Amino acid sequence: MRLNTKPLFFTLALVFTGLFLAQSSAQAQNYQMKPWNWKKYRIKWKMPSNWVAKDKGGRSGKFTASGGGASFRLKPWRDGSVTTAKQVAQRAYRGATSVTGKRIIDQRYMTSKGGLKKYLILAEGWQKGKKVRIGIMGFINPNSSVNLYCRFLWWKKDNARNGGVTYKVAQSFSAF
Repeated sequence: MRLNTKPLFFTLALVFTGLFLAQSSAQAQNYQMKPWNWKKYRIKWKMPSNWVAKDKGGRSGKFTASGGGASFRLKPWRDGSVTTAKQVAQRAYRGATSVTGKRIIDQRYMTSKGGLKKYLILAEGWQKGKKVRIGIMGFINPNSSVNLYCRFLWWKKDNARNGGVTYKVAQSFSAF
């Protein structure tokens, strides 16, 4: 008599997947989130307190921060022909030339907050000879005449740590 081991392998796969997701979620929860806003564009978000804001939208016209092996950039999108968050994200994805050999892993609309419409593209590619993950979001803000996009970038080897954290930041964006 031969045992059917398929249910056992399936159960083990589910357990390991659950443990991986729980670990990623726990790591994302370890960071205290600090509120930020950009009044000029009527947008607010939260990012980990260990991320350092390098440029807060002054002369460069963009907000940049980094920490824990991830970088973040939020920038206005001044193109009147773009009418959806998905279009903003797709154009920003095509314009991300610092990452080569890009391929989209996932893309989706995210829950709107304060009327802010959000679309996320998650991709993989190469930068400086290393595999990277890049998250690009397009925003349509009904409270501002200018739309925005943001970009998260981190080394793929750090995905367990940074994937959950950057997603938490992405979920926090809201119009005001």
